[in-house]
Amino acid sequence: MKTIALSGDLARLRGDLEREGFNVVEGTNAERADALVVSGMDNNAMNMEDIKTRKVVIDASGKSTGEIINELRNIP
Repeated sequence: MKTIALSGDLARLRGDLEREGFNVVEGTNAERADALVVSGMDNNAMNMEDIKTRKVVIDASGKSTGEIINELRNIP
């Protein structure tokens, strides 16, 4: 089972991800997750992410829940 960390403003996705078989943790626990899903609100004025991690980071902005789930399923 893949563990997914959600940024706080994406808590609405938690139930959908859990129903699809993902273990969901808060974004503050990203170190124990396989991937991090962010809202895109973490971009600064130069459109650069402030998040520093070696984990897979998925930007959820403009994506449906289904699109996010498909991306998460494709993580090796």
